Amino acid sequence: MSTDEIFEVWDKAMLMDPAVEILCELRTRSKQVDTPPEVKEAIDKVLTTMAMRDTYCRKMTMPDSASTRMISKETFAMPWSQLFREGKVFTEFNPFYQSGPGQGQFLQFLIRMQKATRVLEIGMFTGYVAMAMAEALPEDGVVVTCELEPYLVATAKETFRGLPCGEKIDIRQGPATDTLDALAEEGQQFHLVYLDADKEGYLGYYKKLLDNQLLAPGATLVVDNTFEFGTAYTKSNTVMDQFNIAVMQDDRVEQILLPLLDGVSLIRRKGE
Repeated sequence: MSTDEIFEVWDKAMLMDPAVEILCELRTRSKQVDTPPEVKEAIDKVLTTMAMRDTYCRKMTMPDSASTRMISKETFAMPWSQLFREGKVFTEFNPFYQSGPGQGQFLQFLIRMQKATRVLEIGMFTGYVAMAMAEALPEDGVVVTCELEPYLVATAKETFRGLPCGEKIDIRQGPATDTLDALAEEGQQFHLVYLDADKEGYLGYYKKLLDNQLLAPGATLVVDNTFEFGTAYTKSNTVMDQFNIAVMQDDRVEQILLPLLDGVSLIRRKGE
């Protein structure tokens, strides 16, 4: 892969953290005729090496299943702009709303480690992660997944119906806060929760999970995008910075923030 191709892929994927953004800006400037060749070569080498690292990680990670590959492929093929113009979805989505490469396998690993049987997802999108988690559960396991968009719910139900682990997935349509309230009233608890929804709602979802005992003692909450594309650590008092600080100050949990893609936080409720 050439450096030009690397730049294009990262730009389209919207995975530009501040360091990569600075490097790409420097690379653009380095194309000026008065730039020493060794400077441009050094910048290209850094970008290429970073891409090689990502490629190597994917190569050395267990592959997606046929089901999750199919969901991912269909997500990239969907005419998102057209669906938005026609009013079928409320948000102009793009395929990169889908969780990044390796995150499905990461969640599967955690589910098997914890021997989880009940899993909750806040923010389903097209169902890639829901399916990945369902595949890691035992036969009696269940994934409850929350999604606001009726079109995405209808599409996912149709997709899941024809897949081996689709019967393990229980889709709850509507605002996630309402769904969490309903689950609490039902007395439900979960061994693992994956949060990847509207970022401004993160703190509210977190409080409901802890305050309403939805996250069982000893259970793990996995939170995606806790770098918020770098703003969490380059600017103060951002939405995600506030969320991360609130978690740090909560003595009911222990947590670690991993530099995986756009930041993934593992938050364990203290207890059993």
